[in-house]
This record gives sequence, C-alpha cells and structure tokens, in this order.
Amino acid sequence: MKRWIFIWTLALTLIEAAGQEINEHAPSTNGAVATTELSQFLSISGSEEDSALIHKFDRLIKKLEKIQDRRNSDYAFLKSIFYKTHTSLLNEYDRLATMDQTLQKGKFGCLTGTALYAIILEHFGYEYQIIELPNHVFIHLTLDEKSYVFESTLPSEGFMKTSVEMEQLLKQPWLSSRRISELTTVGNWFEDFKDLPNQYTTINLQQLAGLQYFNESAKHYLNKDYAVAMDMVLKAYELYPSERNEKLMQLIINKILKYDLIKEELKNQYLERYVSSIKGKKISQTK
Repeated sequence: MKRWIFIWTLALTLIEAAGQEINEHAPSTNGAVATTELSQFLSISGSEEDSALIHKFDRLIKKLEKIQDRRNSDYAFLKSIFYKTHTSLLNEYDRLATMDQTLQKGKFGCLTGTALYAIILEHFGYEYQIIELPNHVFIHLTLDEKSYVFESTLPSEGFMKTSVEMEQLLKQPWLSSRRISELTTVGNWFEDFKDLPNQYTTINLQQLAGLQYFNESAKHYLNKDYAVAMDMVLKAYELYPSERNEKLMQLIINKILKYDLIKEELKNQYLERYVSSIKGKKISQTK
C-alpha cells in the first residue's frame, strides 16, 4: 500500500506533456521496429540475435493485437497491455535483471519492465514519458485528457488512472547529482529516500538502455572486474551522457590505472577511450 500511495502521489505531480498522444492508435505495420528497440536491451548480454527471445516477445505482441480488436476504449486496451504483459513475461521481481533474464526466466526490475511497456506502447501508436527518478523508472502517458501510470513493479495495482488537471507542481528539473551516489543502481525502491523524491526527468528508450549498461557496470565494479565495468560504462555513456555515468567512469578509470593485474598497454587503451569519450561531451563540472 505504501508503494502504491507513493506512485499515486508522484503521478499527480507530473507535468502534462507538450505534445499529446496521437488520436489514432494502430499497431506498426512493421514488427521489425519493435524488435530493433528490444535488441538494444538484449545487446548487453549478446543475445540481441536470439530468435527464441524475440519470438517470445513477438507472440505477446500478436496476442495484444487480437485483444485490441475486442476492446472498445483506449482505457480498456491500456489496462489489457499492462496486465497481459505482466502475466506473460514479468513473473519474479529482481531489481537488477537484464532483458535476456526477463524474457528467458521472467525475472524483471523496474528497468526491464518499463522498457517492455514502452516498446509495446510505441508499437501500438501511444506516446508516453519514461520518468526517471534517482533510482527508479516508470511510465506516464496522457490520452484524451486522461492520465495513466504504468508501474511495472506492482503486478496488481501498477496500472493507474490519474488526473491531468493536478499535474502542475513539477517543472521537470534535471536529476540532482548530489542525490545520486556513483553506485546507486536503477532498480532500488523509494525506501532508500528519507523524503519523497521531488526531482525527476524524462528519458527515451535509448537512454533507458544506457541505464541498463550503467547497472551492469556498477555490478562488475563491485566485483573488481574493472575492465568489463569500463566497457559497460563507456557504452552507457554513449547511449546516455549523464553525470551518473561520468562519476562512475571516473571511479573505474582510477581503479584501472592503479590495478597491478591490468597490463600497462591495456591501461593506456582504457585511458584513451575514457578521454575520447568525455571530450566534447562532458556535462558536469566535476574534475
């Protein structure tokens, strides 16, 4: 109940998107678009060409297309999207699950759950916002002066209808880096906050994929696998140039340069990649 109240409260503060959702919602005639969007989340594990995983996702899309023909309102169909996806693919909460784990085993976190919902909504022609908090993500969309939230971590209460008229308190300030630890992975829940988060931003699917790379980088960093951690965070920064990624890159490169088990040649290669990555793209004032 506490979690539900939190999301409900936050949803009421979201500012209405400048561009409203399109009036007609027809599924994309080219399923390859959804597959391409899905592939960027599978690439982290090298399974972007895994036909079994893609086929599993495609089967859900086809089921939803049939359901759409039987629904007489967007509200009814959006509700079907949420619960059919949850019962089909999202079975066991694992806050740091990757997309291949979600499609293979049904393990999911807010990141992979949100990604699946975003790709599906896009396929059916709905516009949406991916809301990023310091360590959590979910979906918000408005349609015909009605407002909805898709909260993937709540299987029973995660589809919520809210009031557009009350969405006027926040002005989408950028996430404050002071509230984000270098290793605060996306997927923790709001119990980590002493106060209700009052800062958020909206991101796109590419940036969401970048957050998945960030999570994996942080996990490898904590396991002292610094080379893989650097590979992951460089990809994260390519997809989503953010202060969160910059801070983690700085941590990792410092470890690499001091780590005796990494050869000097490899250290120099990573240093060059690090400098090249942030050159001309650096967004923070950190040194």
